[in-house]
Amino acid sequence: MYDILDITPEPMTAEDLDEVLSIEAVSFPTPWSRQMFLDELAHRHSRLIVFRESGQIVGYMCFWQVLDEAHLFNIAVADTKRGRGIGFKIMQHLEEICRGNGMNRIILEVARRNSAARALYKKAGFNSVGFRKKYYAVVDDDAFVMEKWLGNQTESAPQNSEEIAR
Repeated sequence: MYDILDITPEPMTAEDLDEVLSIEAVSFPTPWSRQMFLDELAHRHSRLIVFRESGQIVGYMCFWQVLDEAHLFNIAVADTKRGRGIGFKIMQHLEEICRGNGMNRIILEVARRNSAARALYKKAGFNSVGFRKKYYAVVDDDAFVMEKWLGNQTESAPQNSEEIAR
């Protein structure tokens, strides 16, 4: 494992989009467009963060903060930087932000076929709590709904649903 202590988070800006779009294009079968990122940058609930190493963007995340919950929509690491723990560091940073802002839960959807992302989320403490058939219709893939509870729960976390998808 490489030393990743020099990875620095900062708010994403429109000036970051060329680098972000390069990462996005090789990370997803249906990448977000420049306009989608611009729309998220303007949205009042959106938080977009880039992670830099020696000035270069090596990853990013996009999530909504709504009341006491975060919904992670997009996370990616540059293909040449994968396998170094950067994705895990991004997830840790998300959790720190959420705890610091009084959020109790993080929720996300992940493609059934994206085993690397599912492994990352499990390592970060997320549990599968739901299943959405054909959620990614363009690429004909299903999605697992995953969540992580952070604070004092007023309701119990739902049962693991990986069996539902079988």
